[in-house]
Amino acid sequence: MRILVTGAAGYIGSALVRALSRQGASVLATDQSPMGFAAAGVEERAGNLAYPRFARDLVTEDIAAVFHLASLVSGGAEQNFELGTKVNLDATRDLLEACRLAAHAPKFLFASSIAVYGGRHEEVDDDTPASPRLSYGAHKLVCEILIDDYSRKGFLDGCSLRLPTVMVRPGSANTAVSGWASAIIREPLAGRDYVCPVRPDTRMACISVRRVVEAFLHAAKLRLDSYQRAVLLPGIPVSAEQMWDAVKDRAAGRVRFEPDPALQRIMDVVPKSTASRRALELGFKGSAGIREIVDEYEEDYSDPALAHHH
Repeated sequence: MRILVTGAAGYIGSALVRALSRQGASVLATDQSPMGFAAAGVEERAGNLAYPRFARDLVTEDIAAVFHLASLVSGGAEQNFELGTKVNLDATRDLLEACRLAAHAPKFLFASSIAVYGGRHEEVDDDTPASPRLSYGAHKLVCEILIDDYSRKGFLDGCSLRLPTVMVRPGSANTAVSGWASAIIREPLAGRDYVCPVRPDTRMACISVRRVVEAFLHAAKLRLDSYQRAVLLPGIPVSAEQMWDAVKDRAAGRVRFEPDPALQRIMDVVPKSTASRRALELGFKGSAGIREIVDEYEEDYSDPALAHHH
């Protein structure tokens, strides 16, 4: 049996494909960008999920699990409504339909986001109602509900992971509004100065990519019997200042803070931390602290061959 990973050239996707390969899995990796995996058991198929035909042809009878990570992230989906809807909503539905028509109820693991909560919550937990404020969050919530429903009908066995900000993203920045949180660590460590577009006291709920990959692999083994298949992952509260403090003693680059008013307004209302008793009871783990996140980044991306994935 094979495993399908969408968004495989991305930050989380590439880390997940490498982890699956290390476990000896047979992986079908897809993205519209070049992937360049030199990993055992990985077949690459380039293409655009926004084309329904491509998306629907990916789920064949031998696909046992789908890890659906491909998306147009927050800033991009906000700027280009039509493309965001195609990639985040329509492509997910095409994959769900492909699973339904495959008729063997594959596992379906979905990368959702704490963007489903919108703003105005200092901390989100299992009881916080979803009320997205950006198109990206709305798309993720709609997909979660569809995954719950397809699971209820027995077409697939779904689980949606609501991800906090995942750090530290290597390579170049993407259009995520939270991109500064990776840049404030990545750039100074690479010897480059960085102008941080938020105030030093700006806090965000964070988790490392290593913990997220572990979470997806763990979710694939779970038997969720409830109709509510979305799981909120633990995200620790970290301020911009704490991020910079965690690297300044080993960084050649410097950081200065010049808040961008528009971005600051968004960041002022995003959740600052997440707490999920349900996730912990199900065996998911969060990051211990910002230093652990930085140490993992330096261990995992000290190899230049890995650092180009973004």
